Amino acid sequence: MAFASCIRDEIQPCPPLQVRIAVKDKNYFNIHEVARLGYAEKLAEDLPFREYVSTLYYILTNAETGETVVEQPLMTLTSGDAVLPVSFPQEMPFGEYVLTVWGNMQSMRPLADDATASDLHLYNAEGNDVYVSTDTLLYDVSHFEYQVELERVKGKLIVEAENLPDHIDYSTKEISNVYAYITASLQYGRETSVRTDTLWQEPNRILTETLLCPSTDIDASTLSVNFYATGRGLRAESSPNWIAPEDVQISMLRNTITILRYVYVSGGTDIPNPPDPGPDPDEPDPDEPDEPDNPDEPDNPDNPNPDVPDIPEEPDPGGDGNSKFKLYVLINDNWETDHEMGID
Repeated sequence: MAFASCIRDEIQPCPPLQVRIAVKDKNYFNIHEVARLGYAEKLAEDLPFREYVSTLYYILTNAETGETVVEQPLMTLTSGDAVLPVSFPQEMPFGEYVLTVWGNMQSMRPLADDATASDLHLYNAEGNDVYVSTDTLLYDVSHFEYQVELERVKGKLIVEAENLPDHIDYSTKEISNVYAYITASLQYGRETSVRTDTLWQEPNRILTETLLCPSTDIDASTLSVNFYATGRGLRAESSPNWIAPEDVQISMLRNTITILRYVYVSGGTDIPNPPDPGPDPDEPDPDEPDEPDNPDEPDNPDNPNPDVPDIPEEPDPGGDGNSKFKLYVLINDNWETDHEMGID
């Protein structure tokens, strides 16, 4: 925080309280590692403010009474400035004030009545890359210029699945024990679970990105991922073809990208070694011919009653019961193999 001073005299009054609003977290903490692997692009540090934060809301309150002095409704930014200057009314009396700033909010509904906290999962707020800053400012003869910096509230979870069977076109992802609420001073609370469902147009490779608050503790979040084939128009959970790797414990962190990479290997094929797993798709299993009917017995087709549906297939479509996933986690610029995962 920086400040300047002036001397009041009878000729020139002291300037009003002035604040420069800047963005601190222009990139994720581990963007260098993530960008090197092609999962995200590193943003330049000198872009206009709106390239990092597109909307802004702020409120200035009296530090002693809590009374609102100035409130700027949520606005979409159009300026090309790298730092946003804000000047408050010159007639504002000297004293202590609290400035709270929220960025990238799409509506005011998630905010508390006094704007000192926000719900991060209700009112369509899950997809918002929220920023926040709060500071107490002393306004007097010697202190009237300040700079505050917005910090990113959430982290990002990237889940990639490779080498899946062609007919897998739908995925669900659920992560537990992440926070759902934050104060303007970056204090988190209220744990929750977040689920996302995605229908995929491109087979074999699935990649999802989800903005999430930090986990409630180290390795406290359970990630459950399921993959489905819905080509017959079935609801995902009703599909007889589905793949469910084992659940895994992960840690979501503020302003950090967490990447998990599932490599599917069907039917006991050798699992590739890190650091660059990328096996070729497996050949489909040959169709098993029907057993010939006994000529001495009445004809007995596989399904004599077409009105009665076949028994749904077990998970692990296309494999021989030995299919598996190998899980890679990005840690400190390297893919680390967690373990081989069986199919539930």
